[in-house]
Amino acid sequence: MGSRMGASTRKSAGIREKINPAAIADVVAVIARYNPALSKTALAAAGTVIAAVSAAAARLSPDQQQRVVADEGELVQAVEAAVSKLVAKPRDELMSVRVQKPVEVSQGAGLGQIVELHEGRRRLAAFATPTRLEDWAGPVAGPGEIEKAFGTKRSTLHDWQRRGAVIGLLRGERKHVFPLAQFVDGRPVEGMARITQIIRNPRVAWQWLLEPKPSIGGSPLDRLKSGALDDVVEAAERDFA
Repeated sequence: MGSRMGASTRKSAGIREKINPAAIADVVAVIARYNPALSKTALAAAGTVIAAVSAAAARLSPDQQQRVVADEGELVQAVEAAVSKLVAKPRDELMSVRVQKPVEVSQGAGLGQIVELHEGRRRLAAFATPTRLEDWAGPVAGPGEIEKAFGTKRSTLHDWQRRGAVIGLLRGERKHVFPLAQFVDGRPVEGMARITQIIRNPRVAWQWLLEPKPSIGGSPLDRLKSGALDDVVEAAERDFA
């Protein structure tokens, strides 16, 4: 029993070590931009959780990743359960696995009233705001529109998509559209296939490419366009490999 517990502890410690501080800083910067009212403590906690989930998801196979995102409600429930289990641990146990450096210890109001799953989902739905694809992905176009705009044949576009040279986002059940910002003079941004090999989920990859990353001096997409492929690949590997 003790041996199994020791192995489990070592495995958990190994996972924690893979959460790169630069990745957490990038996540915190994005959260702060959209949630200015959050305290520094809340931002740090949210950034660490999101970075940990991203690192764990990146280690899954493409099929496993698809299953994870298939049911957002179940995903939310699983994350809530994991966080609740963590905060329920004795403080001494939590402190023993942290990096030994000065930390600010504070105590919030707690989790509050625990509600049934269906009620929790109802409350989340009340706060959720429907978002158009263009609102977060920027201008997009279908194969026909791209052919008219750039002269790119549909067969060529589909070959690019198959090789990961362009990112196609699913609109509806079957139709794919393509963010226009990934094209330069009608051709894919150089190096995109390197990124999609690391970040297999198209939506996750495109969101990651758009978000500013202080550690590389701008958004990964802009840095790709400026020729800093190696910097962007290293950042993707830190966040997802």
